[in-house]
Amino acid sequence: MIVYDSTQAGKVRSIMKRRRNLLVIALSAAASLALVACASSPSSSDETAGAGGQNVPAAGSGNVPNGGNDDNGACSELVLPADQNDVIATFEDGLGSVNQDAPGRGGGFYAFNDGTGTQTPPANSATAPTATSISHCESTYALCTNGSGFSTWGAGIGTDIGKIDAATGKKTPYDATQYKGVAFWAKSNAGETAVKVKFPDKNTAEEGGVCDSSVPDGPTACYNDWSKTVNLTEEWQAVTITFSELQQETWGAIYDAFDITTLYALQFQVGPNIAFDFCIDDLIFVR
Repeated sequence: MIVYDSTQAGKVRSIMKRRRNLLVIALSAAASLALVACASSPSSSDETAGAGGQNVPAAGSGNVPNGGNDDNGACSELVLPADQNDVIATFEDGLGSVNQDAPGRGGGFYAFNDGTGTQTPPANSATAPTATSISHCESTYALCTNGSGFSTWGAGIGTDIGKIDAATGKKTPYDATQYKGVAFWAKSNAGETAVKVKFPDKNTAEEGGVCDSSVPDGPTACYNDWSKTVNLTEEWQAVTITFSELQQETWGAIYDAFDITTLYALQFQVGPNIAFDFCIDDLIFVR
C-alpha cells in the first residue's frame, strides 16, 4: 500500500510558483486570441500550467458512463449530468481540456511537481496534456499521470476553475456555492495509491492575496489547501467528495472553513517517495 505522507506537503513552492505565474500569463493571452478566432479554447494552478477548452458531449451519448461495463460493472454509479454547466472535464477530445462554456469558468489541466523526480506528462508544459486511450463504461479517454523519484512534497495534476482576467492576466476564483462537491472516476495502475484531492481557495492559494507564498511553512504559509485523501485501487471507482468533508493539515495557515465562494483550482496530488500511475475521468460538480 502506498501511503500519502502529509508531513512533507507544502514545502519549497515559491520559486516554482513564480515560474508558473509567468507561464499562466502567456497561456491566457494565447487562449484569449484563440477564443476570438474560433469559439472555444484554452488556460492552471498550484505549480505550473497547461491549457485547453472542451466541447462537452451531451448526456446520454459518447462519454456518458450509463451503459457498457467497467471493471466493477458499476457504470451507473456516476453518470454525466443533463446540465452541461455541471461538467468540468470528460477528456473525450483526447486532451486535458475543461468545459469553459459554463459562466465564470476557465482552466485547463496541467502537471505539477516538486522538481526532484520525473513525471509524465511533464510539468511546465505550454500545452494541454494528452489524454490516454482507455475504455471503461462508454468512455474512451481518461487523463493519466505517472512518475517517481519525488522527494520533497510530491507531484500531481490539476486544473484552475475560474477564468483568467484579460486585463491583469491573473487568475480569478470561481463561486461554487450552487454545488455540494465534485465527483469523478479514478483508478491506479500501480497498486493501491493515496491521492490527495485539493481545493485551493482565497485563503490558501497564492492568488488570493491572504497567505504568504514566500515562506515554505508556518502559520502564514500558502498551499495548505482544503482537501480529502482517497485511496485508489486498480479498478475504476466512482468518487464523490463533498465540500463539507474537506479538511486542512497543520503545517501552514489554518482557517475556520473552506471558502466555497472563491474556489481557484482542483488538484490531484501524491506524496513524496512513491512511484505512481493513476487516471481520472468524467469530472463533474455535484448539486
